[in-house]
Amino acid sequence: MAQSRRRKPKKDRRKSGATGSRDPRVAVVPVPHLKPLYKLLSEVTATADRLILSTPDEPDRLVRFDTEILVRAINSVKSVRLLLEGGHWEHASGIIRQLFELLVNMEYLGKQPDRLEATLLYCRFGMLQLVREQHRRCLYNRDTGRPVDKEHLAFLEKLLDESFDDFQGLPRADGSVRWVSSWSRKSTKALSDLSDDAMRPHQYEHLFTSWSEQAHAAPRSLIENIFRDAGEDWVSEAMESDTKKVIEAANLTVAMFVALWRELPHAVPLPAEQANSWMRTTMQFMAVPDFDDLPGYRTDK
Repeated sequence: MAQSRRRKPKKDRRKSGATGSRDPRVAVVPVPHLKPLYKLLSEVTATADRLILSTPDEPDRLVRFDTEILVRAINSVKSVRLLLEGGHWEHASGIIRQLFELLVNMEYLGKQPDRLEATLLYCRFGMLQLVREQHRRCLYNRDTGRPVDKEHLAFLEKLLDESFDDFQGLPRADGSVRWVSSWSRKSTKALSDLSDDAMRPHQYEHLFTSWSEQAHAAPRSLIENIFRDAGEDWVSEAMESDTKKVIEAANLTVAMFVALWRELPHAVPLPAEQANSWMRTTMQFMAVPDFDDLPGYRTDK
């Protein structure tokens, strides 16, 4: 009986110098030299967590409000770090937009003549959103044959009819209520234009225009991968492109977090030397050491 022939191992047909998969859709592992950047993001949140534990347990609602805003921001930075460590800057862009919206809202709130009154208005709008959410859930359950608490539904409809008139806009053509879209009656773009920081409008354009396609998974977010040349250098090119985006995303995250913290006068204070240290570290990755001269990056004001 003839012996079966041993199969010769197939030759690697990749060109010399090519590394990794040639399929441009395969995720690229983040480069090692970004580890200090991820470590910085961890340091930012660890420091904030530690400082926030020193917040006195007192009934002051402004302290509670500012602390809750800061906690939300801390969790946002943690989420951004996890995504950036995996090289997923495009998915982190949506969370960075949350930080930006918190920031411009707190900037505007802080400019009001009476911050307490503005805070109460902000919270009342949050209550309206909560009531509307529960009302929609009840209607969904009713329309899909699920059990509905009729008394609770009636209570929610009474609240919407009687308790939030100041948030009603012009009625729709059919006479139904049209609610305003924000507590300030201003869009995020309008709030960025009203900011005292000259960088806010530019940041808005970047996050809500240039990176908007990433947040919404629009065709633009896929087009580069679809048409990328899968030549021998595609891995290094993809890594270089992603590295720049990761650094930019981290820089925006730290800058906005620091700026937001400064807009929360009743939260635990952020030491100025700590903020400066964080910003200088991120700007070293951006290769812009003299960032003090750039509007929007100064942290010593």
